[in-house]
Amino acid sequence: MKRYPSNNRDWVTLNVEVTDLELLIGGWQVMQRWEEPLMRVLATEVTRNGGDILEVGFGMGISATAIMESGCASYTVIEAHPVVAQAARDWGESHSTPVTVVEGFWQEVIPGMGQRFDGILFDTYPMSEDERSCNHYPFIGAARELLQVGGVLTVYSDETTDFRPEHLKLWLDNYEEVRLVKVEGLQPPPDCEYWNQTTMVIPVGTRRA
Repeated sequence: MKRYPSNNRDWVTLNVEVTDLELLIGGWQVMQRWEEPLMRVLATEVTRNGGDILEVGFGMGISATAIMESGCASYTVIEAHPVVAQAARDWGESHSTPVTVVEGFWQEVIPGMGQRFDGILFDTYPMSEDERSCNHYPFIGAARELLQVGGVLTVYSDETTDFRPEHLKLWLDNYEEVRLVKVEGLQPPPDCEYWNQTTMVIPVGTRRA
């Protein structure tokens, strides 16, 4: 049975395997190609204001590419794994829009970023069993201080058709406006270990003050 890394330092040493269909880190399915329609919706929401966009977790670059297609003034990504971070740098070289890759875990790097963003998209892999389906919870509040007034946060939410009450309360406690967007028609393959639903409800929180 696969075990989660014992700490963040272990995670950055795990082997990375990439095909056109999926990204594996240490044998874990971190991302798969079926997510493409979901990532397009997330990209549309996060670029609603245009401007400067921050993504947390590069993965296969699916959402990053969709963000570029939707349009932004600049793109910054925080990526913990050095191999994936290098892939993000290589990807960035093919774009005229400024791309900045910040290597590290978000908890360690955001205190020193010194920049606010018009949109933030969060999609990282859980570092423990306890973080499954809620690894983005700590970021919801932290992201507010990284947003311009009027800026938006959206995430890979792990919500199917309804929102868990404690999850929705966390958003409402931190953002003056919260919209829930239902994405339908998802087609995860039978071997997908982290999602088996055809829908996902994604939150979009807006900082108004």
